[in-house]
Amino acid sequence: MRRRALLSTSGVVLAGLAGCLSESSDDDEPANDTTNSTDTPTDAPTTEPPRSAVTVSLESYQPAIIQLATDSIHTASEAGAYLFLSVDASEADDPPSRSDFAFELDGTSHSPVKPDERRLWRQYSEDGSYGGENATGWLLFELPEAAAAEDARVTWPDGEWRPGESLRTRLAAEYPPMSMEFSVPETVPNGEHPMVTITVQNEGAVDARFVAGLNRVGPRIAYTPVAAPSFVVPAGGSETWEHTGDYDTTRLQDDELGDGQHDVTYHLDSVLGRESRDVSYVSDDS
Repeated sequence: MRRRALLSTSGVVLAGLAGCLSESSDDDEPANDTTNSTDTPTDAPTTEPPRSAVTVSLESYQPAIIQLATDSIHTASEAGAYLFLSVDASEADDPPSRSDFAFELDGTSHSPVKPDERRLWRQYSEDGSYGGENATGWLLFELPEAAAAEDARVTWPDGEWRPGESLRTRLAAEYPPMSMEFSVPETVPNGEHPMVTITVQNEGAVDARFVAGLNRVGPRIAYTPVAAPSFVVPAGGSETWEHTGDYDTTRLQDDELGDGQHDVTYHLDSVLGRESRDVSYVSDDS
């Protein structure tokens, strides 16, 4: 079964959060399986037929979502799995509403989650969800961790979308066993930034997406989101994600360099657990 971990919310409130770093997307899926639209025919050849012209494609299928909690981001996995789909109805004469869509899976119909029901990190700077005034955007479905997916499909008036074989396989499988290595240099020369590295090994027989929220404490910052790493790890393989900080190192004073105290701490909250790494700055000639 899936290993879950939630990051406890810090009580310190920042004056301002770091710039929004959205969750990654683009699961591997054959192109001919990621879009599907249906045109509605008419018997009157002299009249232009009404158009559905709705395009749906896979954005990501993942074991958790990334939520914002005051001054940090963390994973949340109350549902078994989460499916983000991209919808483009900009060419439709009458775009369907968000509630017109449904994901049919194993005899059960799932409605899209309302964006304001989840404090999604991707919503921090702008509303990129489909619906209302947005004729393009994403839909989020909360699904069971594993279910028969032979007949899985998204439906809306006058159209439907069916996932390709790769996604159907993942919909039907439990989250595979995976392991993670989280590394950050213990010391960094003054003026430089540490390289944060996450390597994930998939020990199972099905592809799976890794998601996490990375936060930072320091220099002289109480707590701030950094990034939301998200990537697919192939069955039996591994993937590595790297990030170099871009914060202001001039906040450190000369007498703070090499004093034996850590100056920066990275906190990682992922679907595989929580880990922290401390970084100390040293003078250039150390």
